[in-house]
Amino acid sequence: MRFLAASLALTLFFGAPSHAEKPGFVQWTPFNQGFKNATTKGKYVFVDMYTDWCGYCKQLDAVTFKAAPVIAELDKHFVSIKLDAESDAPLIWKGQKTTGRNLSMQWRVEGFPTMIFLNSKGEIIGSFSSYAEPDLMVKLLTYISSGARERKVSFDDYLKGSG
Repeated sequence: MRFLAASLALTLFFGAPSHAEKPGFVQWTPFNQGFKNATTKGKYVFVDMYTDWCGYCKQLDAVTFKAAPVIAELDKHFVSIKLDAESDAPLIWKGQKTTGRNLSMQWRVEGFPTMIFLNSKGEIIGSFSSYAEPDLMVKLLTYISSGARERKVSFDDYLKGSG
């Protein structure tokens, strides 16, 4: 009880910690709100397409999406969305009713996990279908956020500093 009271007193005095201060926290935005937020904030959209049975999807959550550099890059340049590729829950995509399952087919997702990168207009500008360790994920995110992909610079050239 004393600990709870002391904790409450500290929170009231110093304020509650922000999301940025919490290690391992990606701010996932609901699908239908994500593109509105991206347009308003002038950010790219990052969609983590996963399935419940996918081991590498779970590893992304347990390792990559808890890495501070990945979280920082996502928070700075992207609106992040998690989308169950097998869900039949209703979504709105470009003014039409759809589902995660339908988008998975429409976006030609063939394996999991698949990360889809879109601009704020909802145009797909890239994708990556595999598990990505934190270092690789940061490189993928900065490749997109730098505009190199949209300038038609290959990922290899970007990594070599040619982009």
